[in-house]
Amino acid sequence: MEHELERLLERKERLTRELDLIQATYEGLEGELATLRRLSEGSGLAGDARRSPRLRVVPRGGEARVNTGEIGPTILRGSRIRETAAQTLAATSQPDQAVHYRTWFELLRREGFLPAGKDPLATFLTQIARSPVIRRSTAPGMYSLDFDAVRRESARLAEVEAQLQAADTLDATATVADITLARERRSMLTTQLAAVRRRYAEILRSLETPGT
Repeated sequence: MEHELERLLERKERLTRELDLIQATYEGLEGELATLRRLSEGSGLAGDARRSPRLRVVPRGGEARVNTGEIGPTILRGSRIRETAAQTLAATSQPDQAVHYRTWFELLRREGFLPAGKDPLATFLTQIARSPVIRRSTAPGMYSLDFDAVRRESARLAEVEAQLQAADTLDATATVADITLARERRSMLTTQLAAVRRRYAEILRSLETPGT
């Protein structure tokens, strides 16, 4: 039953990501159509105020990252997209605020970063959906940072470490079958521990936890 619930949860998350990608494509085409209409009407390329990010990155240590346009953006791939996106949002004046993914993407771009791929926005959406510190809001297209992820994953790490330590303990009455089961459980827990450690390390990097 637990396996089935996990499978359904993974499917739900996958469908949610696909829905966001479809929405992003739809809005992109809608924006291009609006631009073509403005051009045909002779109104020029006026900026769309709805897509201008209201957030701004707060300078740290008196310095701010500024993309002057003299050089190209820093191309991000894989986990670097997730971590940099989270760090950028965490550095804003309202890090607890839920943000629309288009606003977030534009904020990242203005900081001089761009996800790799033919469709950077689609790549961005796919990666933030995989982040352990990002949660999807109930409102369409809205995301926020999960600052409680550090405490939660730290507790999970301690739990798995304790389970692995307990799995190494066998009394003198242990049978061959007991030893075999214990070996299999240690193998499973070792693999699980490595995954939890990787996830925890990404959480710390993403939220830039002091002292880590």
